[in-house]
Amino acid sequence: MTHRSISALVFLFFLFSGCGSTNTFTPHQQSSPLSIDGSLSDWDTNRSLFESRSEASYYASFDDDFIYLFVDIKSPFKDRAIRQSGFIIYLSDNEDQRKRIGVAFPAGSFNLLRENPGAFSSMIRDNEWFSKPENRETLERLSEDLFSRVMIVERHDGSSNPEYGFVEKSQLEVDGIEIAANTDSRNLSIEMKIPRNGSSIFEFSEQRLWLGFAIEPPNFRRQNESSYSTSNNNRDMHGTRQQRAPRQNMTRAFGAMERWYKLDLSE
Repeated sequence: MTHRSISALVFLFFLFSGCGSTNTFTPHQQSSPLSIDGSLSDWDTNRSLFESRSEASYYASFDDDFIYLFVDIKSPFKDRAIRQSGFIIYLSDNEDQRKRIGVAFPAGSFNLLRENPGAFSSMIRDNEWFSKPENRETLERLSEDLFSRVMIVERHDGSSNPEYGFVEKSQLEVDGIEIAANTDSRNLSIEMKIPRNGSSIFEFSEQRLWLGFAIEPPNFRRQNESSYSTSNNNRDMHGTRQQRAPRQNMTRAFGAMERWYKLDLSE
């Protein structure tokens, strides 16, 4: 094997190793508690920013009692995806079960429709569902209730199909979790405070944690998903004409996302 070939293999090894790694960081330590109001006004943004991307900036901080998280959405596409499919925060000290419990805020209008199983089933199966004005009006009505409730996502073994439930924000506050959103700006920002004593729904007790952010659109099961159509009846929820695409393309089109980080609170 030539020197050039060996160099190329070494380069590829480090390239793919880096792609598969999970960012580990120690959040900024607070000297005083933060108020949870959906604003960065009392954050030390320079020290607490741990990742800035084109679609969002991510902040984290902690003190002796709480972990604080802040996500500042920059992209109108991501903002729309979150309003439709919700924004899920996962936090766990168990890598294998890191997706066992998630808290979604906002829940997303698609998910709020789950409380009407018949309508939800039609939405994920009927190719023409979004083309009907009454269905778009239903989603618009649900969007008015986006920030009053929180969705709980539960996978009993950490990897099975999720189950969904909805609670008032006040029910989470009983366990010490506070969550807020700023809806006055062009795009959303989401802020969350989580107790470190294991009393919350996340039930972690270790100092090294898995933190996940996700947008999980419904599993659309449309008929003839692989076919394409430009008929007038094939429109999205905003009335825009669209092509039919395979299921994974639909999920991507609705902004599916999953990002993971490792938090080290031991230092």
